[in-house]
Formats: sequence, structure tokens, C-alpha cells
Amino acid sequence: MATRSEPGHPWYQLLDALLARRVELVAEITSRMRHRLSVYQELAPETFERHVAMAMECTVRLARVDPPGLSEWQTRVLEEVGDSQARLGVPVDQMLLAWRIGADVLLECGTEEAGRLGLDDQQLLAFVRRTLASSDVGMISTARAHRRAELEQDREAQDRRASFVRAVLFGTGDLAELRARAKAYGLDPGRPYLAIRARPAADGEWRGVERAVGLAGSARSGRGLSVLVDGDLAGFQLDPPGDAAPGRAGVGPAVPLDRLAESFRLATRALNTMHAFGLAGTRDLAALGLRPAVANDADVGAALRRRYLEPLAESGSAAEIIATLRAYLAASSHVETAAEQLHIHSNTLRYRLARFEELAGVSLRDPVVPFEVWWALQHASIDT
Repeated sequence: MATRSEPGHPWYQLLDALLARRVELVAEITSRMRHRLSVYQELAPETFERHVAMAMECTVRLARVDPPGLSEWQTRVLEEVGDSQARLGVPVDQMLLAWRIGADVLLECGTEEAGRLGLDDQQLLAFVRRTLASSDVGMISTARAHRRAELEQDREAQDRRASFVRAVLFGTGDLAELRARAKAYGLDPGRPYLAIRARPAADGEWRGVERAVGLAGSARSGRGLSVLVDGDLAGFQLDPPGDAAPGRAGVGPAVPLDRLAESFRLATRALNTMHAFGLAGTRDLAALGLRPAVANDADVGAALRRRYLEPLAESGSAAEIIATLRAYLAASSHVETAAEQLHIHSNTLRYRLARFEELAGVSLRDPVVPFEVWWALQHASIDT
């Protein structure tokens, strides 16, 4: 339990003497802090001196308590100091050094007052111990508040950056403001950036994809930024992205910052197409060919499936014919190559193709039919 020294004791008189000299002590502490710590040379004198005065008075009053324990008022005061120092940009290590400077001044002044008051060595040693202990308690309290403020500032900075990235990728916000904010993040609004939207594999996590495509270090180097959008990694960067496999990433064309919304739309479409077809890696729309159209136009796909695939159900060997069609089209309509891949005789393959033409009522020699059959098969693969 904390106890206080009895009034009239020399120890009590020493602490009162220090408080009586608070203006002089604050001036000496602030002078030494400015001389030894350059960060305090940049702070407004009023705020700086007020914080020093608050910390000094708390330290002296806390030294009356054994063991030192903060009151509710002292806790609020010290937390205000720590919070304000963080928001003023004072690093925590500099703030802790400032505390030590303040403690040194109190010990020097206290030693002078102890001689004037006639305190013996034992009483002086007790003063030193209690002052250092109370200073340590104050340091811990302000450091804790400083850290909370830093974390809050980090979150606020991350939120501001995320809102900027979303505004760029979705084409919202004032263009002049976005350009100004881009420069603040070390970006060049006039250079072409590639929009990227990436998604990890089922058993992966987005940080792995972030490293794979190159977005992990782009913010630090000023070459791009990223944010999470609906569980996907979304961003833009100057450099061509790396291979996202086993995850997947869609890439849009390289465009200036004010046109990234369109690039991101195309990157999103590429990613969704890859997801629909179970494709891994990093691709743009050009690399996906007609698959984006197949994935996006469900009505056409459904109509072609009814036209070419549903009639095969009557044969009892629909799966076999469909596998044959896939191999045949993948082999550029070369019968021998497709037969070799299926490990069947070429005549067997020709029979299955003829059976398909009979059931569907079409001819594969018609140049439009193979294309439409391919579309139907691709659309069917989305559902499987």
C-alpha cells in the first residue's frame, strides 16, 4: 500500500522546495533538452514547456508515494504528454532521453536543497531512489501513451493510403487532389502503371501473392501501392508483375494514373476469367483469348450448349464424344494427333466425330461449327 511522508519531515520539505522552484527547473530542463536533442528545437515553446512542466510536477509529486503509483489525474497528465509527443513527431527514444535529462536536473537541484535543509546522506539517498523510481513510472506511462498514438497514426495513415488507392482504381475523387496525393506517396502521375488484381490459391494467403507479383515492396520504393478489395489484392505498379502461381493475378494495360480505373476493370475481368476456368499464374486479357467473353456471356454459352451438347445425351456416350471433341479441337482439328492423345485408333476418333455430327445435325467442316462447339465446351468447363 502506498504511504506518504508526514508533513514537516525534511523529505517533505525537499519536495516542496523543488516545486517552489518549478519555473526555474522547467527553464533549465527545456534548455538542456533543446541543446542535446535537436527534435525539441523544432517544437513550439509554449507546448514544449507546458509538457515539461506537467512531467516535472508529476515526477516530484509521485516521489511522495512509496511505492510510486499514479493517481487518476497523474495518469491523464502523463498520457497527454506521451500522446502529444507522438503526434508532434517526437520519436519515443528521444522522449525517454528527455525524461532522463529532467531527472538529472531534479537530482542536481535536490542535492543542493538537501544540503541547505541539512538532510543526511541516508535521506539524500532515499530522495535519489524515490525520484528515479517516480521518473521511471512516468517514463513508462508516457511511452505507453506514445505507442498507442503511434499505432493510431499508423492506422490513420494506412486508411488514408487505402482510400487513395481505391479512389485511383475505381475512378472516384478529384483528379487534381489524387495527383497531389500521388506525389506525396512518391508516385509520378505521368508515368504508366499496370493495374493488378490478385487472388491466392485456396490454401494460400494474400501476402504470398503480394510478394509473387511484386506489390510487397512497391510502396517502400515509390513504384506502386496496393490494398485489399473484397478479399483480393488490388493495386498498381510500374514493373511487370511476377508469376502469381499457384495463385492467380489479372493485369490491365499500362496507363497513366488518371486512367487506372479502366486498367483495373480489365485486370478484374482477367482475374475473374482465370478463376472461372481454374487457371493459375499471371495473365492479361490478351493471354486469355476468347475465354473472358465465354465467362462473361452466359446467355450465349447456354444457347450453344443446348445446340451442340444436349443432343449427345441420347447417345449414351456423351462423355466419350465430348472428350473426343475437346482433344480434336485442341489438336487444331488434326485427327491423328487427337487420336494419339486419346490413345485410340484414328478411325475410332473419326467414328465418334461422325456420331457427333449425326446427333447434333451439323458438319464440322462448316468453319463456324468448330468455333461454336469450342465455345460450348469452354462454357461447360466453367460449371465443372
